[in-house]
Amino acid sequence: MNLDDRCGLRRRRVRTFAVLMVGAALGANRGREILSLPAEGGDSCAIMAGAGLPASFVRESPRGHCAAFPSAASQTSPSEEVRQASLSEALDQAEKAEQEGRLDVALKKCQKALALDPKSARAFYLLGVVEVEQGATEEAKQALLQSVSLDPSHIGTHIYLGKLYLLSKEWGAATEEFQAALKLGDETGSADYGLGLAALGKSNNAAALPHLLAAVTADSNDPERLFTLIGAELRLKQPDSARKHLAQLEKLYPDDAYLLLRLGKLLKEQNMPSEAETKFGRAIALLGETRGSPAPPDVNLSDVYLEMARLHYDHHNYPGTLEYLDRIEPSSLEPKVLAELLHLRGAAFLSVGKLAEAQEKFRQATETNPAAPDYYVHWAWAELLGGNIDAASCAAALAKKKWPLLPNILVLEAILERERMPERAHMPFKADWHQKGEGLVCCPCTTPCPCRSNAPPTEGHCENTGVIRVTEGHYGNIPLDGLTFAAVHGSMGEASAPSSVYVDSSATDDQLIALERIFQTFNPLRPFLFPNVQRTKIALIHTPEEKTYEVNIPRVLEIKIQRQLDGRGHPLLQTAAIDYFSNTLEYARNLTYKVWDADGALRWDYSNRQANYRTVDVDSRDYWQGKMLIQYVDGSGTFSKEQLELIKSQNLPMLRNYPRPTK
Repeated sequence: MNLDDRCGLRRRRVRTFAVLMVGAALGANRGREILSLPAEGGDSCAIMAGAGLPASFVRESPRGHCAAFPSAASQTSPSEEVRQASLSEALDQAEKAEQEGRLDVALKKCQKALALDPKSARAFYLLGVVEVEQGATEEAKQALLQSVSLDPSHIGTHIYLGKLYLLSKEWGAATEEFQAALKLGDETGSADYGLGLAALGKSNNAAALPHLLAAVTADSNDPERLFTLIGAELRLKQPDSARKHLAQLEKLYPDDAYLLLRLGKLLKEQNMPSEAETKFGRAIALLGETRGSPAPPDVNLSDVYLEMARLHYDHHNYPGTLEYLDRIEPSSLEPKVLAELLHLRGAAFLSVGKLAEAQEKFRQATETNPAAPDYYVHWAWAELLGGNIDAASCAAALAKKKWPLLPNILVLEAILERERMPERAHMPFKADWHQKGEGLVCCPCTTPCPCRSNAPPTEGHCENTGVIRVTEGHYGNIPLDGLTFAAVHGSMGEASAPSSVYVDSSATDDQLIALERIFQTFNPLRPFLFPNVQRTKIALIHTPEEKTYEVNIPRVLEIKIQRQLDGRGHPLLQTAAIDYFSNTLEYARNLTYKVWDADGALRWDYSNRQANYRTVDVDSRDYWQGKMLIQYVDGSGTFSKEQLELIKSQNLPMLRNYPRPTK
């Protein structure tokens, strides 16, 4: 479910130059002078001295670079001296007016200066500065190009022109200007910072890194340079360097709640949830201390509460999501953000099985922001899960009328049509279910399988096959006793659909539908379909004296594993693990694991890789109450905080060591 970031809770929020260019973070840095420029889509964006760059990066002329422009010749006629004096006076007045924000006056003084000297590089430069602040970026660019043609030795013009090229995403032209400034001897770090931003604009973090490091070296107290550097280092998987610079930044601004909010969002984007939560928590504490006094101008508690709610939602802590959403004051929100809050609340309710509450929140979201198709789709889906197919069809029809060709809506329409079929209409989407039995899984990973402890697969792929034999079970009033099925996955994924499902030929249609409904429980947030289901003969043979299990589906699958038990029959390698059907498993010997395709060609042979065995005793309440480890998968590399809490509360076994992702 796409709960996208709408850049803060208030439209008055501005974006830094780095954010505008490379999406590094939201917001602006207090204490910096902002130039408002029209952004794509007509919104107003703020540029701060380059990605929150130093003020000199934005306003070179008024801050000292103007001194580099050549002055008039020393020997002139009296009339020429008068003209030069008038020119100098007009330029000084233009610069002063620009600094004071009197842009109309500054513009007139620039025009007067150009009337006195049509070849004044300084006049064209100041004209460009003023036009940028007035939002006339193309005119500003032409003025700066004229200035640099008259005086190519002026560092400030190249930097300012490079910044405008960044705004229009002309990365090559921006690079040329910043390189020119660097060759001319820029010592402020602005040219290096601009080169870093141009590289980031092309998604080349490796090329950006040395320039960002040079920019920080030139001014180690600039928060925006440090912030941008930290982002690049995190994207390059250099967490140690990033943490060093992060500590440096926080030492400079220990009580800046808005900085902590931005850092939290950056860490969240880089899948560092614990550290992100720490930053958000500190921001909340700082803002809480301001109660009774004026709030900081660029952040309030609702901003941070919403980010904390998003963080908890992304990591499947739905009670935590609702807790922070409850803290937000809705009256302070604009309609689009209020609609997002309602939508997020609906998604959290849906995830914990509160269908009526979810339906109402999704409906309210569509009323608050009728321009968001996902809100209609999720509203219809929640109604369908609740068995309200007519209400679901109504919501889908409203969406179809607005967006007739949107793929998600077409899929939803097809699902609704399918669910009206008599053989499916009697089977509810939500029903109590229970499965008891045993199962085994093979994959190409090493042992222990890193996927089972929230880490990426050993070799970046995990073609796994699970086989489950249900000895006792039901879905609603549909008995599942004796059902055997195999699910072949092309990859290990969070509630991903198997590429193929094989059920024993004795399975009924109702049992097939019930099995699909159970898989839907694993992730209620989006429709689940078995893309390929086949009835076939499945042989699952247990040989107790050899401690082996063999699975054979003719011309499809061959598996043989051997349990590893001690002298008392206890598993040697039993552990808490991420799995759909159990929170624990035991690692076994993989003797054979082969899969063939429909043409009879060997699809893969991962024999002698990883295998595991589990006893199964799971029901719908385990999922609706959030008791399954797989519900908190986030791929962060090791068991998440929520998973560790479950492991402790359920007293699950642990191994001494688990695989960790490589940096």
